[in-house]
Amino acid sequence: MNQMKVKPNHLDLDFNSVAAIADRMAWTGRLPTLSAICEELHVQSIDRVKQYFELWKARYSSDGAEKTHIADMSPEFKHLLADAFEKRVIALKAKLNAECAEIRIDRDRLAKINERKDAQIQALMLALGDAEVKIADQERRISRLKNQITVERDAMAKAGQRIGGARQGLTKVEHRLEDPSPELSGGA
Repeated sequence: MNQMKVKPNHLDLDFNSVAAIADRMAWTGRLPTLSAICEELHVQSIDRVKQYFELWKARYSSDGAEKTHIADMSPEFKHLLADAFEKRVIALKAKLNAECAEIRIDRDRLAKINERKDAQIQALMLALGDAEVKIADQERRISRLKNQITVERDAMAKAGQRIGGARQGLTKVEHRLEDPSPELSGGA
């Protein structure tokens, strides 16, 4: 015979105690199972628990769940629900606080990175401005040098033309000196 063995100081086993534990498990995201409920109740015999658990499953099955207002629930169940809800809220609040702290740390870290990047951008912008000024100065210098080169090439071309003209004149003079013409020699 299977008899229910209950630890000392445990409440008498009834539907409300089984339902409260099953509901609390469901509320906390755990799947209510017969073995998990027996473990919560600290009982080894599952016959009576199974009856209540089957009743609970039938009552809350997906094919027509009976909705009960919290005011219609037993004080024990209300207390268990309140405790479970409070524990979930505390756990959720702790989780959110931890996530918030992580977000703040990330935000502060990213803010410092942004400050460094902004400083780098400002330094690069100043360097770019300086480089643009130097480039403009070099472009003006190159333009001046090109103009000077053009002027000097023109001057060299003119000088070359004058040299060419002077050579032709010199060649004529040399020819005259080598070949005295009758005009120069005939009148003496």
